[in-house]
Order: sequence, then C-alpha cells, then structure tokens
Amino acid sequence: MAKTLTPEELKRKLDSGTPPLLLDVRRMEDRDKGGPGLPGAQWRDPAQMEIWAKDIPAGSEVALFCVRGGGVSQSVQATLDARGVTARYIEGGIAAWNETETLAADPDVALLRAQGVGERGLRHAVQVASIALTVARSQKEPLDLDLVRRGALLHDLGKVRDAGNLHGVAGAELGRELGLPEAVLACVEKHVRHGVPEAQAAGYGLPVRDYSFVSMEERIVSYADKLADILEAGLAESLADARVRLPEILAANPKLAKDEATRLRYVESWGLLEGKA
Repeated sequence: MAKTLTPEELKRKLDSGTPPLLLDVRRMEDRDKGGPGLPGAQWRDPAQMEIWAKDIPAGSEVALFCVRGGGVSQSVQATLDARGVTARYIEGGIAAWNETETLAADPDVALLRAQGVGERGLRHAVQVASIALTVARSQKEPLDLDLVRRGALLHDLGKVRDAGNLHGVAGAELGRELGLPEAVLACVEKHVRHGVPEAQAAGYGLPVRDYSFVSMEERIVSYADKLADILEAGLAESLADARVRLPEILAANPKLAKDEATRLRYVESWGLLEGKA
C-alpha cells in the first residue's frame, strides 16, 4: 500500500462518495505561521499523536498533511499504520497542494480548456507541471521555472488535433497560431518519444528534423510527463519512488517505454536529472 498520495489523488478522493478523514498534522507553530489548512481538515497535534491516534478506528481511511510531507507526516502515518488505519500523506505537504491549486488556476490551463482539452487532460497537465517544477528545483544549476511550468502545462496542447506521435508537432503549430513563445513550443514539440534525433524521426512518422533536447527545461518537461504516466498507472508508490525506479519500471513495462530507443533516452535523462550519470 502506498504511503503517499499526490494532491491530484486527494482531490479525487475528497470528491468521491466516501472521502477519507482529513487530518492537518502540522506542528502548532507551523500551523500558526502557515494559516488555514485544507478545507474540512481537522487539526491534530503531532506531539500528542499517541493519545489521539487510538481514537481513530482500525480500518479507517485517513489522508494527512504537514508543511512539506517530511518527517512529521511520515511519523504520524507510521503510527496510524501500526494501529491498522489506512493512512497516506500528501507528497510535498500543503506546499504541494497550494502549488497545484495555483497551477489549476493558471491562464495556460484556461487556454487549454478554450482549445477543447477535457478535464482529464487538464488534470494531467497540472500534474505534469507540478512534477516538472519539483524535478527542476532539485537540480544543481538554476533553471527557468517559468519555462518549465508553461512547457509542462501546454505539452499536450496538440492532442486536440492529433492523438498520436504527431501531437507534439501539432501542438507547436497550434501554439504558433496562438502566439506562444518558441521556447515553450520547443518543449511541446520535443516531448513526444523524448527528444527524437533526426535519424530516427521518420521511423516515428515525424517530419524529418532534429527533436533532440537543447535545454534542460525541455528535457525535464518530457521526463515529468513519463513520471506522471507511471504514477497514473499505479506503478510507483510516490513521485520519489518513481524517480528512483524509473529505469526498472520502464524495463518491466514495455508499453510504457514505447520502444527500446525511447526507453534508453529516458534512462539517459534519469541519469542526468537524478544524479546517476
């Protein structure tokens, strides 16, 4: 059983007919400084968890959060789990939830909706953007986070015109019609099959040119898209788990890897972005 859930997963659970018990387990001082938590959440002092945890019946489903999904959430989750409670904490904490809320209200999401992207596609775009920003912030060198955000939100824009390998090219063409920046459109165009070199383009039915990544921002957008696919398929317990095990997961799931050349390009990016090179 996964110990974490993404903000997107929690939103779906809260909107279901049987939402989990939602607990705010921020330390008192963090709660006082950070202000209100999630709507409907009940605050529980993590310093007193041995007292209040026994009042939650075994078999209950609990979702909990602290500031950033670190030691506080992990400790409470372990305590509840030991008591037979199905507990998961928000990966990235309330900070991740707030960022997802901000992304969902981004003008680029409104642009996607205006172009005919459905709610499922919008949720995927927001999740990819959240993951891409997380990966980008973990890099040693400073990156253009605005470019990462926009490239990730708009990466599947072209699916309103083509659902296959051409949706990156179609998205860049549509983006030019809409006046979007070329740096953003490079992220959109190159994410399909993860930076295809010119010699392989024809084999994927792409116009023959070089789709190799020029910037780390382009690479991160495509990499985040695959991490989102892994999470959506339930193949990893958390984003952190997906980032550690991406080569293993792709090797065990050929359909997700698409083909061997694409798999190897993802593994190369994994090495670069996760410090394994």
